[in-house]
Amino acid sequence: MTHDTPVAANMSQRAVMQYLSLTEWKVVSHLPVPAGLVMIDRIRDHGWIELRGMKPRIEIRLTELGREAMRAPIAIKSKKIGGS
Repeated sequence: MTHDTPVAANMSQRAVMQYLSLTEWKVVSHLPVPAGLVMIDRIRDHGWIELRGMKPRIEIRLTELGREAMRAPIAIKSKKIGGS
């Protein structure tokens, strides 16, 4: 999935991607934050990471699009308090 404007990563996705770099491959099971295969697949579907290898040694690294997604502002949803 590619976009003209970067989509912002949510907080869980940012937590995973902040440990990645553009040049070094990291083993998913060795990341200091939990990253399930569903989350990894979603991040990959956005084009934010590259994957290689197979279970149990799946390796990932950040893409340039992933770096942009981490730098994009997070959309904050406000709730009305009180109400009329």
